[in-house]
Amino acid sequence: IAQPSVHDVWSSPNMWNGSMDKLQQQIVSPDAAEPTSSAPIAFDATLGDYMVLQQGPAKAAVYGTVQSSRSVFVKLITSSGTHTVGASVHKGTWKALLGPFDSSFGDGDFIVSATDGHNTATIKHVTFGDVWYCGGQSNMALPIQHTFSRNISATSLAKGHYNNIRLTQMASNMNSKMPWQTAAHAVANNTFFDFSATCYYFAQSLTDRLGKYAPPLGLVHTAFGGSTIEQWMQNSTIATCSNVTLDPSNQEWWDARVLPYSQMTLKGWVWYQGENNMYAPFGNSEQRSGYSCLMQALVKEWRELWSKTEGTTPKDAWFGLVTLASSGNEGGNDIGSMRIAQTGSYGILPNDAMPHTFLAQAFDLDDPFTNDTCYYKKCCPGNFDPKAFCHGCDQYCDSMNQTAWYMGPIHPRDKLPVGERLAQACSVLVYGAKGTFTGPTLASCQKTAMTIEVTFNSSLLGEDHVLVQKYNHNTTSSKMEVLVNASGFCVQTVGRNNNVTCLDDGFGKSLGPGNYEGYWVSVDILSEVVGSNTITVDLTKSNGVAYGLRYGFRGTGDCCSENPPTSDPCPIASCPLMGSSSLPANPFMVKIIENKCWCIPPQVC
Repeated sequence: IAQPSVHDVWSSPNMWNGSMDKLQQQIVSPDAAEPTSSAPIAFDATLGDYMVLQQGPAKAAVYGTVQSSRSVFVKLITSSGTHTVGASVHKGTWKALLGPFDSSFGDGDFIVSATDGHNTATIKHVTFGDVWYCGGQSNMALPIQHTFSRNISATSLAKGHYNNIRLTQMASNMNSKMPWQTAAHAVANNTFFDFSATCYYFAQSLTDRLGKYAPPLGLVHTAFGGSTIEQWMQNSTIATCSNVTLDPSNQEWWDARVLPYSQMTLKGWVWYQGENNMYAPFGNSEQRSGYSCLMQALVKEWRELWSKTEGTTPKDAWFGLVTLASSGNEGGNDIGSMRIAQTGSYGILPNDAMPHTFLAQAFDLDDPFTNDTCYYKKCCPGNFDPKAFCHGCDQYCDSMNQTAWYMGPIHPRDKLPVGERLAQACSVLVYGAKGTFTGPTLASCQKTAMTIEVTFNSSLLGEDHVLVQKYNHNTTSSKMEVLVNASGFCVQTVGRNNNVTCLDDGFGKSLGPGNYEGYWVSVDILSEVVGSNTITVDLTKSNGVAYGLRYGFRGTGDCCSENPPTSDPCPIASCPLMGSSSLPANPFMVKIIENKCWCIPPQVC
């Protein structure tokens, strides 16, 4: 995604209402770190004052450069004493392992020094906690500035909340470089709004869920707008999958944005990417093809890279990811199939091929104003050339004035719910909190003459049950569709209008041209069956015909896809199928054979 023009990013005069000076007075900024790249001995640039080192049971790696060939010793200096360890030295670099120490060790404010006996380097105000690496493309990189919750979060930090969160960030085409600092310091020095929204809201929400048990959280953000998954992988790994993009830029961010942090001990990773792979084959992991294969391969490759030093990052460290909102299709077809590819073809995380993973579905978290007609008709201040059409755009324009878009609705401004969903799954799966980590997941279905009974996996829902949220049957899509032409089942199409071809029928076979999208008919969801995990789909609109069933698949629009541009905003999370803990149903696409659902392997139903 290219950098926006001045017309793409609007000013936001109400962002702070003059309160930034007051916030700066409440927080003392950290001392500026001295550059150490040319020093006789130095810590690596990825480390620094105010950083978080990974707590136990892992050992925390510290590392850097040394110009002499003398032995290097590293000291952890606490208020009650000093712990000293020897470092390995190799070709001008050194590395030492500390601990393991947990987040309750000492007073939580330490000095770490490295010396070769003649020269010493030091980092200060270090603490132990959990370190999460956040990568991907523009929806991960989207700065906090372009989100609805920015002021609430900044004010909370100024009042002393979330003082367990610390940040560092690589410079990118959407973000500025940010050395390690507390989130509160970032508010004070005017850099907080430039940090990754998804990454920060994940940590904020995880802190809310864990409460007094929340450890210090160190966030490493490296995302780059417009990047593909292949850029974050080695070429040798990409070659293990078929039907992938071969481009000179492949491996670019592996070299520049992955390797520099690969010695750092981590708790895990959070990944938000896929928009710039919407025109590439989605594939299937069982066939070792396309994005689905690449996603599994990236997780495996990152784990192998970070866990090379025994006792540091675990070989099965946790990996979280976010599926794409509908506006993230970049004009490509079948975003529902991409979401399944993001899970390695299983439709849910964790799964047999991707253990120790967690998921935030975002298909129902599009921007409340995805219909951008009011903007492109120039109806709003800052982009004003009024036409007759503009009557009724007031709500839309007011929303733009309060919180500026970044290049349009492809970057939804409601990133806090994304962070909340990541945190809900993470708190349950990673930290052992009580609750449910996923929404309803298809288990089976049974077709009758005019209905389909759809049953969801009870063991995954735990104490949750399925809910059908009210929706307007005349103006709002149910997101539930049936296939009315048996030959029209296609997982991924390419082309537009009368020039559409089936790229993949689910088994890697092309079916040629056809009206594939037109074969799907939207149908209504009648109600949930009280006391169970089954819902009833009404086939009246398809005259009882159903050769396939899919949910949350259509490639454009949000849960209010029929809304006109001058209407009220679409409420977030307003698609009909939800779990009682407010997580949405996982999208699915199945054939109906002999009146029963048949899933594409490796999915089972």
